[in-house]
Amino acid sequence: MSTGILFIRDSRTNANYEIPINRNAVRATDLQRIRAPSLNSNRADQVAHGLRVYDPGLQNTAVTESPISFSDHERGLLLYRGYTLDQLWGCDFEEMFHLLLWGTYPTASQFEELRRQLAQYMQVVPDIVRQTIVNLPKETSPLPLVLAGLSAYLACTPDVIPATTNPTIYQRDIKRADQIILRTVAAYAVVFGAVRSHRLGIPWKSPSIHQTYYENLFAMAGLVDPKTNRPDPTRVSCFRRFGNLNAEHGMALTVFSTVVTASSLTDPVSCLIATVAAAHGPLHFGATESAQLALRNIGEPKNVPAFIEDIKSGKQKLFGYGHRTYKGMDPRVRPIQSILKDMTDVNQPLLKVAEAIEEAASKDEFFSTRGLYPNADFYGNFVFTGIGFEPDMIPAAMLAHRIIGIMAHWREYMVNRGKLFRPIHLYTGHAEPTSGPRPKI
Repeated sequence: MSTGILFIRDSRTNANYEIPINRNAVRATDLQRIRAPSLNSNRADQVAHGLRVYDPGLQNTAVTESPISFSDHERGLLLYRGYTLDQLWGCDFEEMFHLLLWGTYPTASQFEELRRQLAQYMQVVPDIVRQTIVNLPKETSPLPLVLAGLSAYLACTPDVIPATTNPTIYQRDIKRADQIILRTVAAYAVVFGAVRSHRLGIPWKSPSIHQTYYENLFAMAGLVDPKTNRPDPTRVSCFRRFGNLNAEHGMALTVFSTVVTASSLTDPVSCLIATVAAAHGPLHFGATESAQLALRNIGEPKNVPAFIEDIKSGKQKLFGYGHRTYKGMDPRVRPIQSILKDMTDVNQPLLKVAEAIEEAASKDEFFSTRGLYPNADFYGNFVFTGIGFEPDMIPAAMLAHRIIGIMAHWREYMVNRGKLFRPIHLYTGHAEPTSGPRPKI
């Protein structure tokens, strides 16, 4: 049952409370009704102001309501707007974008219109955005280059910033919000392409009005067949299918960073900048790059047994294993492995190492009893490197997938007029002013 009443008896006061349960959740603000006398209590605990919820990392806290996606960890199932991954396996970027953003699968004419609009917006991204990236050292990590490019784009488009135009512009004018979303998504593709082409020192190729989003992204990034000077269809297909697995994953850090930033009514470009910075950490999208590095350090399958023992003893950390949402197998793993089968022309010796780790871990109770199985990051890095991306470009490439979910949740937060995030902390310091003179420095 999802609805009911939670009966609470407070041992401090012997008072009884009835807290409504809806969708198997209670409102944290309802718990503020539970109060106790502040006499003899630590003033910092603020007991007279009501009971607080302490949840580091928001491990069991719902921050919004959304119909965009659902992760059923018990069944290992991931749904996008009610559709399974199998049903959406053949989607193009534009189709997935339309579905997650507006809630409906596009018609042929809607698909073509969206494809054309994204390509047009790519073509009008100010050249100073690319020049900003080009003026930075090629050896720079992709992260600051992407941030620089997006910041340059924001500087060139002050009309998207609510604070300097209209504070509630996106809440009042959803059509304008949709337009800015398309411009933001197009700008990211240009920035991504400019970053990779600059770092490799290859000529810049302008986007084409006749290509899809991913085809343009590949072309701008220099991922083209030298014989045809066009993106390889198989590589684009692998990237597209992998993108369908990565397009959305609920309140993962990328999306959470977006909605926290959006809660102050911030524009989508600024939200994307915040998200890029958050995503590159080794505990999120950076985990894919970290997994690749760990596999390189192992070197060969014969070294896997010793590595497994080091993990069990706490000497090593295995990135790409385990997931907060899924206690069994990540439903994206097997589809990723099917994508890798279409890349047999690429020699990836570290894939043998990864497969040896999974085989060893599957037979070891240390992993099974802890619910540790490969997640999408573990094998996903081989899709990116097989396509031709450098390991340090993987987080930025993943964002080219996840930008769909990011923008869908930004739009949803504007439409639903989400509240400003202002969490509290439990103060552990002195609750009374310190006596005595100020310490000398």
